Amino acid sequence: MMRARNFLIKSLYDSQDNFYTNMTSNHSSMKKYLKIGLVFLAMVTILGGFYFGRRPSRDPLFIENIHPGINYFRGSTTLPYRTVYHLLEIDLMTPGLELVSNDPVSPREYAAQTVQAFAEENETIVAVNGNFFYPFYSSTPFSYYPRVGELVEINGTAFNAGKMWKGPGGNKWPSLCISDDNVAEIKTNGICPAETYIGLAGNIQTLKDGEPVDFPNEDKLPRTVVGINETGDRMWVLTVDGRQWPYSAGSTHYFNQRLLKSVGAYNVLNLDGGGSSTLVIQQDGEQELFNAPYHTRIVMRQRPVANFLGFRISEE
Repeated sequence: MMRARNFLIKSLYDSQDNFYTNMTSNHSSMKKYLKIGLVFLAMVTILGGFYFGRRPSRDPLFIENIHPGINYFRGSTTLPYRTVYHLLEIDLMTPGLELVSNDPVSPREYAAQTVQAFAEENETIVAVNGNFFYPFYSSTPFSYYPRVGELVEINGTAFNAGKMWKGPGGNKWPSLCISDDNVAEIKTNGICPAETYIGLAGNIQTLKDGEPVDFPNEDKLPRTVVGINETGDRMWVLTVDGRQWPYSAGSTHYFNQRLLKSVGAYNVLNLDGGGSSTLVIQQDGEQELFNAPYHTRIVMRQRPVANFLGFRISEE
């Protein structure tokens, strides 16, 4: 019995020594990882401070005729939540106004690029992101897809210069259809007329023939939304910043439909949003980022996307 008792006590002491040894080793490892974490956090904070400083102000701003036929308004709210939004009113009948998008590099695949790069390449006066697309993921600032030049496919249909491109889902996605004489309409069934010159697809028509569509329990997100009047000769492009509390939380479909209806929209279509939501406006010959995109948890970082809606003035 005595031998068994001594053996048991020795085993307990040995176990205790092993426990403390492991604890000490684990503590050292924890300190090591804590230091790495603090360094990474400091780097993100420094980068964040740099990017945060570049965000647009929350103060209201109205620029009449920021370009011919285009008015710009920046607004913000504090209740029921904090939001910053950018609203363009565009007279589609403005002399010389052209709409432009981009072609895929194959019948189904687009080479991803940023809105700003598209704007520079096409010399637009205004440009925003377009269709939802895939594949896509955004895990960390270093792990995401697509990067610039990587291939993606659109959801729904798209038109550029009268040519139609159709991705998976096809006509299941409601479409914005614009003719070569700049008359716009939104087709719930996704089928654009044969004379469509520029077209994009969204996921939801939030205002239909002047009547709001109900969306219960929806999230506040960054958004890109287009609205048109009943006659199709006037368009509103709404870009909402989000995921950046307390600067801007984002918006709901309910907020967007009410805002656009209040300024005269008759039909409204929600385009790709989240980190894709980007607005670029030409100022003094330079393509300037006018909103605060949020991609891979970094403010003012632009996401490469599939296709675009651009406006420019013809020199002819």
